[in-house]
Amino acid sequence: MKSTRIHIILLLLLLSVTGFSQQFPLTTQYLFNPYALTPAMAGVTGYSEVFLNYRSDWTGIDGHPQTARFNASGNIYKHKMWLGGEMYLDNTDILSRFKASLSYTYKLKVQNDQFIHFAVWGSFYQNVINYTNAIGVDPNDPLFKDITSLVASKFNAGFGLNYSWRKMNVGFSIPTLFASRQEVIDGQGVSFNMRQEFLFHLSNIFTLSKNWDMQTYGVFRKTTTEPLNYELSVMFIFVQRFWTGILYRTGGAVGVNLGGNLVRGLAFNYSYEVPIGGINAHSGGSHEFTLGWRFGAKNNKFFENNKTYFSKERKVRKTNTNNNYPPIYDFQYRKNKR
Repeated sequence: MKSTRIHIILLLLLLSVTGFSQQFPLTTQYLFNPYALTPAMAGVTGYSEVFLNYRSDWTGIDGHPQTARFNASGNIYKHKMWLGGEMYLDNTDILSRFKASLSYTYKLKVQNDQFIHFAVWGSFYQNVINYTNAIGVDPNDPLFKDITSLVASKFNAGFGLNYSWRKMNVGFSIPTLFASRQEVIDGQGVSFNMRQEFLFHLSNIFTLSKNWDMQTYGVFRKTTTEPLNYELSVMFIFVQRFWTGILYRTGGAVGVNLGGNLVRGLAFNYSYEVPIGGINAHSGGSHEFTLGWRFGAKNNKFFENNKTYFSKERKVRKTNTNNNYPPIYDFQYRKNKR
């Protein structure tokens, strides 16, 4: 039992030192899939989208973290209401985490090209310690008789806002509204500590030339018990279809990514992160692969927002307005004729 505790403590210590003291697995796919950052970004591109993601961290260490993730968002009413969801499974040696969430986002148009997104979501979390593969567990220990794992489950909720203007986004979210305390219940289950978290993001796409654009991103995270963490990135986009960039994350990591819109709506991205400094330098790099599909895409310009619905809306209003005038013109004509 003592050896098992030491095993778990060492894993948690490594997680903390390398910047993984965050409650959720890290990802860089939000650089081209905004919903992966926060559900408040659902509908920002104007398209319904689906993404599959796989990330492998600390490849130089046995039992390193591996995360499989799925997220999607789709329009359910006139480009104003959006539903989204996310699931992931994260495994680190004998520790595993599972999450499933469902979100609702309302997209309010305040002026031409200006929108405010309001989002709420609910999440289910499950944490598991699997003793089957643990080192130093005594099979004769009464505590582990007929028990192969300890499981803890929790529900939580989140809230977020995002303001978008053309290709600029500014937002604030609380991914976990409710905090909980760590408990051990009769040796049969573990309730992991869940901290309240705050997230702020700022991004914009600048036009450099006819074929080149530049996207800048800043993401800032803060929990009630941890210092501020941030991610800063710059990405260069060619003909709004192919992209490459660099990212820096506090905790000691520099990442590069390369991706593109392969065909209409089908996108692929690869990211590699290099750990720097201290224990990070010996943990190995991180690889991340993302495949996404955009519904209704009519061209290969992945960073071009879908304005089809709103352009049609303006056209209809103009036509209807003109249709209200003929009776007035006809009345004036008859009066002058007399």
